[in-house]
Amino acid sequence: MCNQKKAKGSFAVLLFLSMFMLMSSANAGIWQTKNQWSQAWEKRYQQWVAENWTTDFFMNPKKPIYNRVAHDCADAIYFMRMAFSYENKLPFAINNIMRPGELLTNDLKTWDRLPEQQRVRNFMKYVADRVGTRSLHLDTYPIALADIKAGDLYVEPGSHSYEITGITETGVTSIMSSTTPASPKMMVRLFAYPFFIPKDKKNMRDGYRRFKWPQNMKKPMQQQPGYSNEQYRIAEQVNYNYVAFTDIIAKKLRRRPEPLNEKTTRVLYGLCAFAKERVNYVNDGLNYVRKMRAGGRQCMNRTEYDYYSTPSRDKRLKMYFSEVEKIAYAGGALRRDEVSIELLARAIFHDQIPGHLNAELNRFCGLAAYPTNQKRFINLRQLWSNLNAGKVSSDPHAPIESRWGLTNTPYRATCPTY
Repeated sequence: MCNQKKAKGSFAVLLFLSMFMLMSSANAGIWQTKNQWSQAWEKRYQQWVAENWTTDFFMNPKKPIYNRVAHDCADAIYFMRMAFSYENKLPFAINNIMRPGELLTNDLKTWDRLPEQQRVRNFMKYVADRVGTRSLHLDTYPIALADIKAGDLYVEPGSHSYEITGITETGVTSIMSSTTPASPKMMVRLFAYPFFIPKDKKNMRDGYRRFKWPQNMKKPMQQQPGYSNEQYRIAEQVNYNYVAFTDIIAKKLRRRPEPLNEKTTRVLYGLCAFAKERVNYVNDGLNYVRKMRAGGRQCMNRTEYDYYSTPSRDKRLKMYFSEVEKIAYAGGALRRDEVSIELLARAIFHDQIPGHLNAELNRFCGLAAYPTNQKRFINLRQLWSNLNAGKVSSDPHAPIESRWGLTNTPYRATCPTY
């Protein structure tokens, strides 16, 4: 009888625990909020980004909750904030652009019956389908240039966005970004300034920004802690000159001056990284066209074309070359018997250079413009020559030779361009 009572008691306990777990799951949300955003938590977030936001964040099997989560540039920014919020049981809230006035929060109960980590992964995908570079201004606000910190971001709506992951001694931002289309991939890190200048003085939807706290989501940007519109005024004052604008940022953030040789090194490595990003964009577009045509369709629709075409990126790349040229010639005469970073930078813009200098440019930044031949590359000098001559096509339907300007025959589009 005693054993029977114990069995009945055990059954009752198990039944109670099962019901409790079911009730808890039914009220779980994505994760339970146990803390609230404050200046102290914002500082911890900044430190977390500086130490933990790495290029392999979404490609790390040791963190299965985030491993191989698909993302593009805007997704990565939202996920950065979400990951910290989840790991520290802070609230997460952003605007739902599909339902204006409604917030997407970690209280969403759509996946309550799933384990917590699966709920988080599902929530990430759900958010990714509802955000973009054009939504970031709703969830962030502009800040003073001297206040830029790890965890902040830069957005050019409709084009690109970057995470700020740190500031160097010379006041240069460490930036990371992803690319479109959304997919599981490594992110790209550069020690450079985002290659944009804030121009939306009226609406203040672009530029350097910081996330709003959930409790402040309904407040106007002017009432957010640390709000400032100075970047728009400064950009206008320097007539939207990229070098002048970023020099001002450097002076506001630096702990020591940046010598010319360090600046030249930074911008040249940055140029190489931006050019190599284009390799990925072009190859992604070519692969998509190949699969599309194998399926019987010849031309992309508007959305696909917007994903895979590169007009804004190519324009920025050409502008970057022009800025590098100005910096390369900012110093005096150089020794010709020594291959310095300054000499390499100048060599990009010369019509004729010695063979050994061209070989150094190949070693410094070889661009795999021939996907079917791993031994053939073009260098920055060749790319600049083709860009400057107007031979480079931004149309994703164009063949590889036209995408890189490797032919003198102009590409004539047979598909609609948007």
